[in-house]
Amino acid sequence: MVSSGMCGRYSLTSPEEAMRRLFDIQAGDIGPPRYNLAPSQLAPVARRESADGPVLARLMRWGLVPGWARDESIGQRLINARSETAAEKPSFRAAFRQRRCLVPADGFYEWRNLGSRKQPYWISRPEGEPFAMAGLWESWRRDDGPELLTFTILTTEATEDLRPIHHRMPVILPPEAHAAWLDQAETPSAELFVSGRAPELRPRAVSTHVNRPANDDAECLRPLDGEAPVAGTQPRLL
Repeated sequence: MVSSGMCGRYSLTSPEEAMRRLFDIQAGDIGPPRYNLAPSQLAPVARRESADGPVLARLMRWGLVPGWARDESIGQRLINARSETAAEKPSFRAAFRQRRCLVPADGFYEWRNLGSRKQPYWISRPEGEPFAMAGLWESWRRDDGPELLTFTILTTEATEDLRPIHHRMPVILPPEAHAAWLDQAETPSAELFVSGRAPELRPRAVSTHVNRPANDDAECLRPLDGEAPVAGTQPRLL
């Protein structure tokens, strides 16, 4: 079961050095370019491992498993957390207080209902710049087994331009908010979650190649010829 709150797929193809600068990552594993990241897969997140420590990148599994969970399968339902309620929900409130992270991306996918079919769109910054989605992370362990690190992505109401595609979108944090989001001593302001703070985003129609999680290549980002743009937007071409 996949959360209907969005986002359910995203991309991370930006050069590693650009991401290290944007997120002030001092060390850690970012991994290879990813064109179609899907729930249950490993993806890099940026976090502080101590209150005054450096920002480190760690590979974690997408789909949050709370520390109290009896079984890791709960993560399949917790790929997203609504920013409006995450601070109070039992699945997210501990992580919201103590384990916030940045989830690097350079685009995310959403599907628009068009009668009998669903059209996928890739939504990105105008020039393809990387950005940070607000995330929460958790550590889970079964008895004496290995530690499992997982994360979820916070969502908010979609901007007016994106609403024709989907009513929700990831919370995208501006660079000046990164440090405060990672600071365990800070209480995040609700204003961070207002969709009007998001950077300019442009959707473009792509082929259904992206529908299969096993397809993780540049074909996922190829513009779809002949597809009408969403009202009010100007999808860019590669």
